[in-house]
Amino acid sequence: MRKLFSLLAAVLFAGSMMAETVDFSAQGYENAQAIASYVGTNFSVAFDKGTNNNAPKYYTTGAAIRCYGGNTLTVTSESTMTQIVLTFSTGEGTNEITAEPGTFATDTWTGSANSVVLTIGGTTGHRRIATMTVLLDGEGGGEPIVVVYDTLNVAQAIDSANALADMATSKKFYIEGYAVNVADYYVEDGTPKNQTFYLVDDAAAPDSVLQAFRATPKKNNQAYPVLAGDKVRLFGQLQKYVKSGKTQLEIVTPTVEFLEEVEGDRTIEIPEPAALDTITVARALEIGGALASGAATDIQYVIKGYSTVIKTAYDAGYKNESFWIADEQGSTAATNADGAFLVYRGKPDTEKSVGIGALVYVTAKIQKYTDGVIESWSNCAVHVEEQGEEEQVQSITVDSALTIGKALADGGVTAGSYEITGYVSNVYTFFNPDFKNETVWITDDPNSTSADKANAFEIYRGKPNTEAEVGWGAKVKIVCKIKNYKGTIENDGSNITFEVLEPSTFVPDTVTIEDAIAMTANLADGQKLGAYSVVKGFVRTVTTPYDASKNIASFELADYATGNAALATAYQATILKADAEKVKAGSYAVVTGYLMKHGSATQIAQGAITAFEEAPTFDTIYATPTEAQAAGMALEDNKRTQNVYVVTGYVVSANSYDPEDDDFQTFLMADEKGGQAIFKALNAKVPGNGVKVGDQVTLTGNVFKYVEGADISIYIENGEVEIIPAEGIENIVLTEEIQKVIVDGVLYIIRDGKMFNAQGVQVR
Repeated sequence: MRKLFSLLAAVLFAGSMMAETVDFSAQGYENAQAIASYVGTNFSVAFDKGTNNNAPKYYTTGAAIRCYGGNTLTVTSESTMTQIVLTFSTGEGTNEITAEPGTFATDTWTGSANSVVLTIGGTTGHRRIATMTVLLDGEGGGEPIVVVYDTLNVAQAIDSANALADMATSKKFYIEGYAVNVADYYVEDGTPKNQTFYLVDDAAAPDSVLQAFRATPKKNNQAYPVLAGDKVRLFGQLQKYVKSGKTQLEIVTPTVEFLEEVEGDRTIEIPEPAALDTITVARALEIGGALASGAATDIQYVIKGYSTVIKTAYDAGYKNESFWIADEQGSTAATNADGAFLVYRGKPDTEKSVGIGALVYVTAKIQKYTDGVIESWSNCAVHVEEQGEEEQVQSITVDSALTIGKALADGGVTAGSYEITGYVSNVYTFFNPDFKNETVWITDDPNSTSADKANAFEIYRGKPNTEAEVGWGAKVKIVCKIKNYKGTIENDGSNITFEVLEPSTFVPDTVTIEDAIAMTANLADGQKLGAYSVVKGFVRTVTTPYDASKNIASFELADYATGNAALATAYQATILKADAEKVKAGSYAVVTGYLMKHGSATQIAQGAITAFEEAPTFDTIYATPTEAQAAGMALEDNKRTQNVYVVTGYVVSANSYDPEDDDFQTFLMADEKGGQAIFKALNAKVPGNGVKVGDQVTLTGNVFKYVEGADISIYIENGEVEIIPAEGIENIVLTEEIQKVIVDGVLYIIRDGKMFNAQGVQVR
């Protein structure tokens, strides 16, 4: 049916226009709305943030889509495109636009393609695109793009969502059903934002499983609430959300189309600011005290009070801070028991700290957090009627901070904030691009490597102002309250921005798994190396699957994707959300962390940050035992070849085979049957009942040069062995690298440009 629809649409639209023009201002976008894609009749545009942190957005000022330096536009059409013309709005920037393929000059792309990527140049600035005109086939028509999305009923949508991995999202679907358990349209600062409800196939027998999360129902581009019983068609992605062992199936931020409407009142209650109750701090504590743990009020209040204590310093990035307020001016209360209310991550309209003693009006819902603290809803609006006095911050050394912290009781926090300057002596959790934070230890000594809580201060989940990794030796400054957490002296509160005064010059070593094992060989169980490393290797086995709630996984790494190579374990490594699906066998991981010994095995300590990159490729080299021995002698001491060797020869000496020994056997090889032993197979993985003297075999693995004192050994350890049948090389499996030839009636093998006889001996 879909194919028939596409064909019919192509017939109807073919030749109907020379070009298609889209006026983005006519598409009903909201102000500052991020734009991901536009689907036209004959072409589509995928907008992407590319190398910029800002995604393309539509702004009513100028009625255009702002594409920032580094953003990309991918224009696609089933018909060949020959020209794309852009028009720009007022306030236009000057960033150069480049194209691949074709060329872009002034405002026009020219070329011949079905897909074109336009890139906004630079790292700052933007271009304001108001309209786009695409010319197809040079003279109109052609087959249009017909985007047909699957339409699911609720049962099908639930099956599709259940099939997803934890926290994964699906492609986009149309999903039809009846609305039940409908929440009120959410209103923030007088503006209707979104509405959440559940979707079922039968309104008379609701089974509330599939949640439409933060839907945006509208009519005539105005907020229009869904009522219980409405039949609607949603357009969005499915998500499987798992937290604390509970699974929630959702349609994420869908758009809403009304198919059938029940009768009812669809007005949206938008309280006027003056209509909100203005209450005292004492009344806010009374309201919050009546709530269940973790619950919040349904409505907002305006709470009048005076700031008493700044809990976490003003964050210029998020434009918020946490502070306590009380009814009495001059109070120093900082607990609910003393009559203070916590403004949690309030956003002052002055865009700076409220200060001490400020008269403020806090517009927020009241909640009782799970620890029992009565506080405001996060990121609430704060009107500063009278600015308070700037908090007096004393500049101190790290040693002074430790002295102050050790004098506190367990869990105690200083009343005021301090400016602490020091040098990074150790990294505990590495910079996480998802959260832009990391945990580091600092001391007064620029050469210290201490992570001992007795002489180092912990910046716990701090946010470097550089938004990049802060390594050893960097000079940093943080303004915070000091806390004693079970003997660890640290900042009070997480995600506090700290300033990097001098960048780190430390560059961690990049090591292979073999290097990592050698580096930890002499460590005691549980002992860690002092410096962290960047460890690269193939994921061989995922020992603990990705945990979406903690963003961690454990897996074994090896230098090679196959074979019995030595392994090291990345234990509870931190995984970026975008890389969750890459935690699987065969991926090539780059793990930054501390190497340690766990039992007798090498481990990368808990909390290492993991990235993934394209795996390196290794050549397969076919060789005789003599050639493999020569390759090993050319290696540096105690190093292994990156390339895999396939060594063909004869067994001239072999240990007895013991099937209880996991099918491993050690033997010596020669170029010819009965010849001199040239090369060693150490603990080789053998088939059947093992190998015996006289067998012709292939041994596959990486050649290793082991040196201890004056002793040198060349071998392949844990290699894979194949026994060549007695009939000889006629039974060798041919590949692109191995070919058979017959010369004067005699069978030979050509391998790597060399000729071998039936006994595996090179003859040319």
